[in-house]
Amino acid sequence: MPVVVVESPAKAKTINKYLGSDYTVLASYGHVRDLPAKDGSVDTESDFAMTWEVAAESKKHVRAIAEALKTDDTLILATDPDREGEAISWHLREALAPSLKKGKKVSRVTFNAITKDAVTKAMQHPREIDTPLVEAYLARRALDYLVGFTLSPVLWRKLPGAKSAGRVQSVCLRLIVEREMEIEAFRAREYWTVGATLATPRGQEYAARLIVLGGRKLDKFDIPTAEAAELAVKAVTSRTLAVQSVEAKPATRNPYPPFMTSTLQQEASRKFGMGAKQCMNAAQRLYEAGHITYMRTDGIDMAPEAVMAARDAIKARFGANYLPDSPRMYKNKAKNAQEAHECIRPTDMAMGPEKLRISDSDQARLYDLIWKRTIASQMAAARLERTTVDVGSSDGQVGLRATGQVVLFDGFLKVYDEGRDDEDEEGGRLPQIMAGEAAEKRSVTPEQHFTQPPPRYTEATLVKRMEEL
Repeated sequence: MPVVVVESPAKAKTINKYLGSDYTVLASYGHVRDLPAKDGSVDTESDFAMTWEVAAESKKHVRAIAEALKTDDTLILATDPDREGEAISWHLREALAPSLKKGKKVSRVTFNAITKDAVTKAMQHPREIDTPLVEAYLARRALDYLVGFTLSPVLWRKLPGAKSAGRVQSVCLRLIVEREMEIEAFRAREYWTVGATLATPRGQEYAARLIVLGGRKLDKFDIPTAEAAELAVKAVTSRTLAVQSVEAKPATRNPYPPFMTSTLQQEASRKFGMGAKQCMNAAQRLYEAGHITYMRTDGIDMAPEAVMAARDAIKARFGANYLPDSPRMYKNKAKNAQEAHECIRPTDMAMGPEKLRISDSDQARLYDLIWKRTIASQMAAARLERTTVDVGSSDGQVGLRATGQVVLFDGFLKVYDEGRDDEDEEGGRLPQIMAGEAAEKRSVTPEQHFTQPPPRYTEATLVKRMEEL
């Protein structure tokens, strides 16, 4: 009877259910070995040789697996499908070496989702441990150790009470400090804008903003004071205004790609105020319950069968006009993306959030977000009409602009609107306005503004900045 090893007991329980009584499924409870926290664990003089030891709390789990191998002849390592998962499998093989003699077979299987179909298929395609992936882990772990052991003592001397310096958190700290220095050095600059409420000859109101003064296009700081703003208001109120042009341009908006780890963390933070750890804990539980694919990935492509399932779900729910002619394909722009894994997506596209009964609110909100983003990524583009109305005086001294946007066909927006904070403000629907007609001034008001310092990082924006770098 083969022994299958996964990281967590929750995962072991689910997989045992899929594989049945022909297999013994055990949990390693995460990493089983690590570098001892003392000098010399990474020997830089001997080609970075590393000394490992089994953690005290892991000894009983390793013993349980070794005990099972006494009667079973095959070890199947089914840890997560990423670098850490590969490393755990390698550590298990090394730690279990005494129990693996007498010709016992060792194989590695990976699945991107904990569903019966995915687990069964993975079992039919075992492979060897991926040595380059293990070596990537070893390089990273050696760096963690060397940076930590070199910097931490300096930190303890300079900042008593500090815990440790790390390969990643030290760089993050620098980013945060640099941003804080920018904020401290920032000096606010005053500027003013002038807005107007105008009306058509039919009495319908619309908002416009001053963009031309004294016959010249205004830049951001061209109205620097309250006095200059009052003069601008007088220049507008003292003149008769008419509509000079009305331009309506068609526009399309395409959906965003499905989630990878960093974009999921960023959206969960923006939409729900979830921290990165809270988001990943909820995603881990959704993955272990078989609801979503593996949540640590920098890939944004989808398996062909998942794309077809998404298209079927879109057609069934919203109709054929919400489907683009051909499936959408996404490719990661980041040069160092591994792209070995799929995006984060639901394992069953037909399982909408309303059908999934999850009592945990974090998991429910996150599943809703993942399902909507995945389905939207395969939907038709939204079709819009953007209208620009230019209003001015006959002498060309003042000019105002009104903008509006109308959604002609909602497309993917029916399911998911990312609502980016940094998108340009677009007005709503404008009334019917015709070139040449008069524009009645209902009100003309100046507004004071000050430039803002760069914002402090949130967990989500810090993750985004690290990804960019």
